[in-house]
Amino acid sequence: MPKCNSELVYCFSMSKEYEVSIRINFPEDINKTLRKEKERFVSKYGSGYNSEPHITLYLDRYTEEGFSRLKRDLKELHAEPFTITLLQARANLEQDRHRNLYVVDISNKDALRQLRDKVQKIAIKYRSPLLREKVRKQLEIQGVVTDGKRDSLPNSRKDAQIFDPHITLGEVNLDVQQPDLEEVRENIKNLNGANITISNFDVSLYGKKNNDEKFNLIEKVVIPLQIINSPN
Repeated sequence: MPKCNSELVYCFSMSKEYEVSIRINFPEDINKTLRKEKERFVSKYGSGYNSEPHITLYLDRYTEEGFSRLKRDLKELHAEPFTITLLQARANLEQDRHRNLYVVDISNKDALRQLRDKVQKIAIKYRSPLLREKVRKQLEIQGVVTDGKRDSLPNSRKDAQIFDPHITLGEVNLDVQQPDLEEVRENIKNLNGANITISNFDVSLYGKKNNDEKFNLIEKVVIPLQIINSPN
């Protein structure tokens, strides 16, 4: 039995790491075109984004016991369904990660930001005090050293990311040949202007042991958006 830190949660994390992903998924007819282009980015340009097409509302390290509380609280969340429109594909330069991120832009970002703010307010209450291992390694590459706990992050890093809702197609290192953006747009042109009603989101718990390469899905629930009734 390995010797553990006096903090129970830190000891617990040594044997298994948990993550919670809260995301918006799409109808299969939309998914089919997006998935085909994402797979092209993986096979031709070495992109690591091989998950199903989605918009992420929340992703962080978690505790298994926190997940049951998260599900309970999210079921009480009030947010009305809304519609987004798929727009043109574009490339976002991420200089600190030395890459271009190719995405499908969307409309009605304010509604997505409002939903994300409500989800985040609930989700952060039960997150792990430890950083995701992937995030910690990325920070080390950027010269930011931590002890693995989120409290050790510089204040400038704790809320550094600005939420810009989009659908990721793939990421391509700046050192290699870049995709032709017009070709990307041509490949997904049937989606341009497509309307999608957002009426729910998925909440998933993943786990992996230290010697596992990938996270495995443990549980997934679908949370419907509830129409808010006006008072009589």
